[in-house]
Amino acid sequence: MSDWEKCQRQFPDRISLNKEELDHLSILFEDHFAATENAQHFLFATLGDTVLWSAGPLHPWRYLDNNSTVTDEVLTARFLDKENIDNLHPLKGTGQYQGKEVKFSPARYCWIYLNNRTVHFHGMSASETPDSPANDNTDRVEEILERTDTIVSSAIQKLREISRPASPAP
Repeated sequence: MSDWEKCQRQFPDRISLNKEELDHLSILFEDHFAATENAQHFLFATLGDTVLWSAGPLHPWRYLDNNSTVTDEVLTARFLDKENIDNLHPLKGTGQYQGKEVKFSPARYCWIYLNNRTVHFHGMSASETPDSPANDNTDRVEEILERTDTIVSSAIQKLREISRPASPAP
């Protein structure tokens, strides 16, 4: 039985989180619930296989197994390229890149602008300059165009076959 399952068994009367408690969750937490014990309210969540708890939005997240505080470094460890983000919020995964609002997308595992376009970080290293072959998408675009041409030609051929009148059966 996993630590999360043990935690859930320990608190069979689990309750949903309210808005303030939901805002206290990290975007990377996979599962969560709230429970009350001895007139105290607690939040529980998982970060990977690790079970965390908090006494609420005004309190830090702690490891259930040893009660030590979860650091911002741990909360942001999965945020790729976080060194490029200004004003990084460790729970919400939000911040600014070159003065524009961005957020981390756990589903896409990358930073995106608020219009859902992917953030492309520039000047990462000398080998990744805009003129380098690593950033030249010409071959990829040509491949996509060739594939699209093949698909469209095939679709047109199938439509022509379907639209031809069938010959009468003898």
